[in-house]
Amino acid sequence: MRFKLFMLAIASATVATGVSAQTARYQVTVAHVEPASGYQKLHIAKAAIGSTPIRVWANTAIDPDCSVHEPGATLTLLEPPAHGLATIRDEPYFAAFPPANPRSACNAHKVPGHQAYYTAAAGYVGHDRLVLQGASPDGAVRRITVDVTVRQAPPGR
Repeated sequence: MRFKLFMLAIASATVATGVSAQTARYQVTVAHVEPASGYQKLHIAKAAIGSTPIRVWANTAIDPDCSVHEPGATLTLLEPPAHGLATIRDEPYFAAFPPANPRSACNAHKVPGHQAYYTAAAGYVGHDRLVLQGASPDGAVRRITVDVTVRQAPPGR
């Protein structure tokens, strides 16, 4: 549990006079600190060409030996896009753990996980947005806002 310490100065200093001294006093309040929203906010931007599906997010929960960690990670769609389709698939993918992470050995092969894809509506060009929520076994919850710029597909495509 995390706590925040609040200090309120009631008298600001010790003042010495010929007869007496006034001592500074403080009121201390300890209060439990929770994140205001209860989750971490992430914002990412992607670009799509026409109605070609793009992967916008992926997550996994694996142990250093590359086996699935139980309980696993979750990924859900909170707000669908207005001008396209978002899908979440439970399928293996190549993770990209940093070299210092003991799970980086798992980068060489696909690991079980969740992937979110965006596909623009046929003929749509412009901005779209979707919101995902991912949670990991350690209790971290992330709200991921994905802004997608949909560009026109080249002719003949």
